[in-house]
Amino acid sequence: MAASEHRAALRVLLAGVELEGLDSVEGLPILVVGRLQPSDGQEALIETALSLAPHFVFVNGDNPAFDGLALARLLREQKLSTAVVLFSDRQDHTFLKDATLAGVEEVVLKTASAEEVQQLVCRVLTSPRGHQWGFKVAPKVVEKPVKGKVVALSSGKGGVGKTTLIVNLAIALAQELKEPVALLDLFIGDTLALVSATARMTLSEIPEAVREVDLELLRPYAIRHESGVHFYTWFFAPERNLPEYIDLGRLEAVLRVLRDGYRFVLVDTPLTLYVPDLELLTLMDEVLVVAVPWDLLSLRATKALVMGMSRWKVTPKLLFNRVQASADLTPEFIANQLGLEVWDMIPNDSRTVVESVNLGTPLLLAHPDSEVANALRRAARRLAGLPVEEPRKRRFLFF
Repeated sequence: MAASEHRAALRVLLAGVELEGLDSVEGLPILVVGRLQPSDGQEALIETALSLAPHFVFVNGDNPAFDGLALARLLREQKLSTAVVLFSDRQDHTFLKDATLAGVEEVVLKTASAEEVQQLVCRVLTSPRGHQWGFKVAPKVVEKPVKGKVVALSSGKGGVGKTTLIVNLAIALAQELKEPVALLDLFIGDTLALVSATARMTLSEIPEAVREVDLELLRPYAIRHESGVHFYTWFFAPERNLPEYIDLGRLEAVLRVLRDGYRFVLVDTPLTLYVPDLELLTLMDEVLVVAVPWDLLSLRATKALVMGMSRWKVTPKLLFNRVQASADLTPEFIANQLGLEVWDMIPNDSRTVVESVNLGTPLLLAHPDSEVANALRRAARRLAGLPVEEPRKRRFLFF
């Protein structure tokens, strides 16, 4: 192959990895400049990477003969633009955190498809690193009519279904928009439990020395669910550590970055009635308060929460959950007593909801044709500003 052809190709060094089904990306051919076996060892990996200066080094991260983290650190120290990608079945948060801090571009499962690897390479090509290489690849831009919107769900009392609602609302929103939606859990990661997943890394672990937060920094912290929802958690589950004070400055920086990366960011807020803690709601574009209209304690706590929000000049909207058709008082009457606007109402179907929670499969996926799922899709369309078919109203009956 001529030298000019070498320059027009993506040069890849393989270390204990086979590259199958991937010949080109965005019209750029992929040229494998070297293949190393475990018997070659770490020293050969470093020497070959430095001498060949490939665009990518794909490393078997589970083979002790290769230390991809050490290679990534060395390349970063020498300010070389080579991207190190680890193929590994390890998904423990300590390993992933160390890889991120070392400068590893991505940790990919060994079962990753050629399409997934191609998407990874394409993302790097359209990043500042890729621009250094001089390839003319236009980024695939998703047009956004407005800057990303941050919507928080809050409640004055536990047990009203707030976390279940926000997970399914995020899924419905991703389905309606046909694009990823971010879900930021500021409590103990219950949103991930509802999709049978666990956090690999949490945002509370971002080193204090990191002053600039950007999408590249946040990317390893996301759990990308098949539904199109990208989960970010602030704290681990209670068996790992307990929630601590949320640094509002860091939270503001994270939300600023998420707004640039997603059209919608849903935030599951901690349960609190302490006025100082409600300051974090001032960082949101919109706040929805979840309440159960037939639960007196829920309504009492909602009234207290709304009073606390008013101290920070936050005016929420009401999202009624578990609305019963036989209720003596209409949700509109209750909302009027609370001095709030009814944003939407979700019908009561405890059996279906509890079944999906216990299965670890969100209701939108387990029971997509249920009455609750239809109501959640309507709420998602309302949130996205899409046409909404209002539910037919009867006398004191809804849905």
